[in-house]
Amino acid sequence: MNNSYKRFAYFYDEVTQELEYDLWLEFVEPYLKNGDTILDLACGTGTFATMLKLKGFNSEGLDLSDEIIEIANEKKKINHLDIPFYVMDMTTFNLNKKYDVITCFFDSVNFLDNKSKITKMFNQVYKHLNDGGYFIFDIASRVLFDEYSQNEIHKDYSTFFIDWITKKTSLNTLKHEITIKELDDVFEENYYEYYYDLKDVLDKRFTVIKIAGDFNDDLDINDERILVVLKK
Repeated sequence: MNNSYKRFAYFYDEVTQELEYDLWLEFVEPYLKNGDTILDLACGTGTFATMLKLKGFNSEGLDLSDEIIEIANEKKKINHLDIPFYVMDMTTFNLNKKYDVITCFFDSVNFLDNKSKITKMFNQVYKHLNDGGYFIFDIASRVLFDEYSQNEIHKDYSTFFIDWITKKTSLNTLKHEITIKELDDVFEENYYEYYYDLKDVLDKRFTVIKIAGDFNDDLDINDERILVVLKK
């Protein structure tokens, strides 16, 4: 199932403007050093890669959506930055180079619809990491899945209105139904997320450095987001 953003990509930044990117940067920085190369998987419109570049790191990004990478490229031009962005699937990407750190945030791993795709993603991450490099990512917890078993957002922006309905279609599947209403147009896009236990997203080739919840120092049973740091 293709979870690639299409027309929603052009509204993504405005809808997600409340995301706390600074928290992600603070979480990652202890594992970075001057001159490090970083690849951000499922990079969206490139906000996180841009923040890393402005901090002096050599960041790159990839995403499945042509439309969203188009916006990422426009963003780097506006900021006069040199950031390579690629339209690629994070389960099959091949860049013929290695990185010091690879990241994958905002529960993007939960967009993969089966465990074999998670294995494929780990294979590519392992292939593209330098020895001693870090893979840092997050997944949605069971608490978060349960909270979104029936959730609705209805919000009026300056040029459009959004209806975002999230509901469980099975124990381990969430469906996001997004409807954008503009003055002369209405469109709908659907996306799915899949629940995975922590054990499903740990690879024995990596050493577990840290497992935390909601940007805390440890993992609590009530945390919504599980953050993982692995070392090759």
